[in-house]
Amino acid sequence: MIEFNDQDSSVFDEVMTVLKHHSAFEQLRFNEEDVLSLPGLEIYPDRRKIYRNRREINLTAKEYDLLCLLVANKGRVLTYEQIYQRIWGEEPLGNET
Repeated sequence: MIEFNDQDSSVFDEVMTVLKHHSAFEQLRFNEEDVLSLPGLEIYPDRRKIYRNRREINLTAKEYDLLCLLVANKGRVLTYEQIYQRIWGEEPLGNET
């Protein structure tokens, strides 16, 4: 296993080119993990990581949760109360009865 950082994108491309041209390398597949995907954006919920064009995007925990909520509900309208309760886990302020 090799891990690359943001500055290594050209090195990553070179390594992938070499590996594609040498069939002697054994390809191992890990357990497929769920990926939420949009054009140019990949979200790995199991690792809480987001990538745009193979570059990791650093978000706060709440930003990450909000983005995942919106992606998972693409095309749906969510109310303020639904968003607030899902992200903060409590009733929005001003809704005490």
